[in-house]
Amino acid sequence: MAAIKKPNWRLIIRWAGTILSILLLIHLVITLGQEQFLNSIQQLSGKNILLVILLIYASRLATFARWHVLLQVEDMYVNWKDSLRLTFAGLFAANFLPSTIGGDVVRLAGAMRIGIRGPLAAASLIVDRLIGMFGMATMLPFALGPLSTLIQSQASLSKPFTNALTVSPVFIRLWHKLRTSIFKIVEALRFWYRHPLILAYALVFTFVHMTATFLILQILVADMGESISFIRVAGLWSLIYFITLVPISINGLGLQEITIATILPMFGGISHATSLSAALVLRGLWIVGSLPGAFFVAGIISGKPNHFNIRQT
Repeated sequence: MAAIKKPNWRLIIRWAGTILSILLLIHLVITLGQEQFLNSIQQLSGKNILLVILLIYASRLATFARWHVLLQVEDMYVNWKDSLRLTFAGLFAANFLPSTIGGDVVRLAGAMRIGIRGPLAAASLIVDRLIGMFGMATMLPFALGPLSTLIQSQASLSKPFTNALTVSPVFIRLWHKLRTSIFKIVEALRFWYRHPLILAYALVFTFVHMTATFLILQILVADMGESISFIRVAGLWSLIYFITLVPISINGLGLQEITIATILPMFGGISHATSLSAALVLRGLWIVGSLPGAFFVAGIISGKPNHFNIRQT
């Protein structure tokens, strides 16, 4: 008898979360009214659309530079053109091939094909993510002010849940997973602990990426007739970022838009129409920013020969 294949619950949850998020997003657009939504979009000027596209590519190039410097940790030189191609191939895969192939999988496969050892390639992707998360975490204090009132108001409601969670088997399993993840992170960092300057450079590029992202959202909101300070954008976007990391949606599709459309009106004083419009424009901009990767992703997935190269130093 053939073995019964177990369902991939993680993939099922992500597909279900993605579909639900998209349906909720459609419901928001319908509830808001198409006319009000279109009016917000039409307020965007051509000059500012061009500006935010330039900022999108500044953000993408900063993420490329962050990963590229992390790859220079051993006695080898990775051509910047190769890591640039792999970065954009990963971005394209994340946006257009999310159901079976993730962006990090494409980058890992490409990195190994150009001669980077598997452990180093995998560790570089983990540290790349960690540095991005650390950068965003530094902005969370700017979101604590708006959140404090909400947290205090919900404290009495959340206490029974917290007490139940501390003795729950689910909490125990989550703790074991967290401990395993910490061990993996420590193992990944072993390549860089003697090279703190490389980590510092990577962090600088993270802040460049973050600055571009915050400016994009601030420009979009301003062009739609409302205003929000850069610091407030930084704090709220960091909150949005960490919520979107919850693995219940493929590449945050739908979840990011719902989160933006909820957080900005609740804590930023931005109207629902502007928040939702900005969220959808942002999704389009991320896609535009990943399009150059279409020229490289097919070769990486198929395993066809390419011009990537790596040389020892």
